[in-house]
Amino acid sequence: MATGFQSGLLETATLSVAQLAAYNHLGGEELRTQSLRNYGRVIKGLQESIRSDYQAVDDGVIATILLLCTYKDFSGEGLGDPNEHAPGLFYLLEKRGPSQIGTRRGAELFLLALLRLQIYSFLHGDDTYTDPGSIATVIGIFDPLLRAMSMMSRTLSLRHRLCWFMQSKVTQQEADSPSAASQNSAGSDEEHTLIQECFDKLDGFNAWDHEAATYWQSTFEGRGVPTVLGEMGSGQMHFDAETACIIILVRSARLILLQSMLLYQTTLQPFEEEDGYDYGAMWAESVPLLESDVRKTIDDMLASVPYALGDIDPSGRPATMIHDGAAAIIIVHSIRLVTHCAYATPSQTERAEIILTRMNSAIGIRSAVGWFPGDIYGIQLCPFITESPKQVDFGLAGNDEKSLDFFSEVDFIAF
Repeated sequence: MATGFQSGLLETATLSVAQLAAYNHLGGEELRTQSLRNYGRVIKGLQESIRSDYQAVDDGVIATILLLCTYKDFSGEGLGDPNEHAPGLFYLLEKRGPSQIGTRRGAELFLLALLRLQIYSFLHGDDTYTDPGSIATVIGIFDPLLRAMSMMSRTLSLRHRLCWFMQSKVTQQEADSPSAASQNSAGSDEEHTLIQECFDKLDGFNAWDHEAATYWQSTFEGRGVPTVLGEMGSGQMHFDAETACIIILVRSARLILLQSMLLYQTTLQPFEEEDGYDYGAMWAESVPLLESDVRKTIDDMLASVPYALGDIDPSGRPATMIHDGAAAIIIVHSIRLVTHCAYATPSQTERAEIILTRMNSAIGIRSAVGWFPGDIYGIQLCPFITESPKQVDFGLAGNDEKSLDFFSEVDFIAF
């Protein structure tokens, strides 16, 4: 599908990322300058290509934009910037429509692009771009892999709504008298409904584990199948890199939801029994189970990393391959979640930090280590959300100007 795309642009984007990775390993300002110059050329070329409806929906355009996103992983600068490529990427995915997942390459590009949009959503508390064209939601009814991506998007929406209620509670406690705060502490019906949705989503993740195992067995002959929670480290089967990456991504979504629910619970005031229902007792019973699931989720993620990076061969012995850079780019932000999870054990945090240090030193992914201003707050608590949950746009905005939004961020080098 790349016949209409401007010749050499994808190759130039690849070269730009490769030069930056080499700079991270070897140093040398010339490599960095060449990388930046090629990055700028790609931006300029995309500006021209995107104006053609035919070229705008080309696989090469999406692949090139994803490489520009990868550039930020290697540079360690600007990840999650408000001027990220999310608006333009969302627009192009909508424009390409459901047919884009009809080929293997198109489906892979769609999944990678969806992952980028979800990272943006997580960092900004913005659900606008999580499900372009509702493709993952609709097709996910029939395809467990796309259903997993849809569940991840839905999880982010639940997290953002929980964050809004947490923000409201803090504001209310500052403004109200203690008696008023106590009176409203049990929360509204809407809030209770949201919590029930969160627990239902956790049940959905459990159901997905079983459905995915059946799907893998019937579709991917000879490949290890997703396990139930807490069983990835049992060592009973070998997992290919693709399956391991998917498991890490799905588990990271579960981790986000679990941690968000636990953080929400810490903002609750003591409450009285309501209509014969003891809301406080429900949470008292749930918290230990949620905390246990957090640790199981992290264990599964960490146990999957050696398979994702190609460290273990099918016989279970250490592989000769040093690392898999492509897989590392896919899972790096999921592993970053672990290092700032308040409910992770010290051992889990240490293992995650070792993995991230390796991604930085061996592969050159600078974003694997360190957090940028505001990142830690976004992980440990919640981003400030200015809209009411009812006002959040869940994702079908359409505007032709979006096709050019992601070009406004760069004016790197004068040619």
